[in-house]
Amino acid sequence: MLPPRSVTIIGGGLSGLSAAFHLSRRFPPHSGARITLVEKSNRLGGWVHSERVRVKDQHGRQADVLLESGPRTLRPTSRAVLEIIHLLDLSPSLITVSRKAPAAQNRFLHIPGTTGLVTIPGSVRSLLVSPLAKVLVPALLKDFRRRDGKVLNVSHPNDESVDAFLTRHFGAEFSRTFGSALVHGIYAADSRILSVRAAFSALCRLEEKGRGSAVRGLLNEMMSSFRTRKPQIGDAADTAAYHVGDVPEMLKGASVYSFHDGMQTLTDAMARHLEQQENVTVLKGDGAVALAKTDQGDRFQVTTSSGKTIVSSHIISAIPLSVLYELLAHSFHSQQPPTSQSPTLPSSPSPEKQTTVPIAIPPFPHPALSRRIGIPGRYQGASFDATEGPPTLPSTAAANIDDMQPLPPLPHLLANPSSSVTLVNLVFPPSHKPIHPDGFGYLIPRPQTGYPSSPRSALGILGTVFDSCALGGQDVSISADQRSPKFTKITVMLGGPYGCPSPDPQSPPFLPALLTSLREHLGHDGPLPPPCLVRIRQHRDCIPTPAVGHVERMEELRAAVKEQWGRNAAVIGTAVDGVSVGDCIESGRRAALEL
Repeated sequence: MLPPRSVTIIGGGLSGLSAAFHLSRRFPPHSGARITLVEKSNRLGGWVHSERVRVKDQHGRQADVLLESGPRTLRPTSRAVLEIIHLLDLSPSLITVSRKAPAAQNRFLHIPGTTGLVTIPGSVRSLLVSPLAKVLVPALLKDFRRRDGKVLNVSHPNDESVDAFLTRHFGAEFSRTFGSALVHGIYAADSRILSVRAAFSALCRLEEKGRGSAVRGLLNEMMSSFRTRKPQIGDAADTAAYHVGDVPEMLKGASVYSFHDGMQTLTDAMARHLEQQENVTVLKGDGAVALAKTDQGDRFQVTTSSGKTIVSSHIISAIPLSVLYELLAHSFHSQQPPTSQSPTLPSSPSPEKQTTVPIAIPPFPHPALSRRIGIPGRYQGASFDATEGPPTLPSTAAANIDDMQPLPPLPHLLANPSSSVTLVNLVFPPSHKPIHPDGFGYLIPRPQTGYPSSPRSALGILGTVFDSCALGGQDVSISADQRSPKFTKITVMLGGPYGCPSPDPQSPPFLPALLTSLREHLGHDGPLPPPCLVRIRQHRDCIPTPAVGHVERMEELRAAVKEQWGRNAAVIGTAVDGVSVGDCIESGRRAALEL
């Protein structure tokens, strides 16, 4: 395959930034290749957003506090992220949390209907005295005793929800208590929808190793690790293809890590690198409105909202799949003669027609899917007027695409729902009485009665992160007495399967209702002190939920891209390759190296 003469990347989030970064390293200015990154918003980095603010209490004590409104910590397991840290010399800004620190060892649950927090056992000793033992011990014994149980990897169908998998192995109470809480913390979603193969493939591997028992599979894996040393991050064989330098050594013993100025350190560094490359053009605030290609498939054309046309030999889409669907639809309709009736764009086939395995259809449609088929769902997005036509292309752009055809539609772009999340940063004044126990934070399982059937009927707290304990090194106290108590910073996550919080986050009753719930969760007898700072951010459709059958659907999507768009195209991003920061960086890296 000939090297790219030019590449256009649509989307400047983590995946798109990573793709552009690695392309710029693979094809430096002297290569003659041209790289263009197109981003609709005025900033790069997607949902990653760090903000440093100064807070002050009523006694005049001050601190510079870092607020995160997106991902806040990383585990030292992604070689792709370690490589970025090494290549961009970000090691001096690293902040680590030791595996022995309270933030690494203490994690909590708040069980709906109770007061206070319960520590999740981290050892056999703590398990024996834990109130959760009555759920955990019978569940683990139940799975250990399984004989000739179902093995998902070799069964038909070969996928099920996380809730179904955990219920089958450990029982319904275990699945609801621990499984739903875990999914709330990672995906802000309903564990009864989420695919276990897509989200937790390690569970399927353990089930297979244990011949139907995940517990036996874990024990077998632990015994094997004692006999044969597994490759570690930083080993020569493990990092042969990744340039990680001494970063793994710096992160030895770390449970999680971040940066002194937050996660945006990572995205800002990649953006600065791109701006310094002579052969890289970054367009911000100018999103794509139409996509086309030649009949031979050797050239792609992207038209932006300002009327710019970018022609390239290769193209990478790093935008949400539902946004890509609408972009393809607009591209198709913009090519139709204005006096004729535009035919309907071939719709994305329903999941049951696209896979060879009968799977359950996600019960809550993605907002784009909901608009198309007219079925309302909990995961509703912004309103869309079906009578409104596609955006009008600038006349110059229309002339440029006369000799091109719109990119054909792709399957499965609307198959998955996505979660909308409200994040609330709270900073409390210094106090000798701690706001919360030492630890990382707590999650809340799905209520026994399920999620509310009507939207806007619950506050819908999913969990809370104790930021001051987890990453206190990011905050700087300006108090003259360094021995005085520090400000307490926490982040509350709401929404997801509960829908939009009620009261509305922008209404006056919201904060009192939130503080009352937090007081109950944290087990305080009296009210919490008034916070010095409250920052509320509402992220719509920010986390895709890979529903049952997702792995096979994405294999079909990748095959369709090569068949319909050609081998010079790729579709990547959170909805395709995974939602973690490491998944996104790896997704962009792989696309850049394989294109």
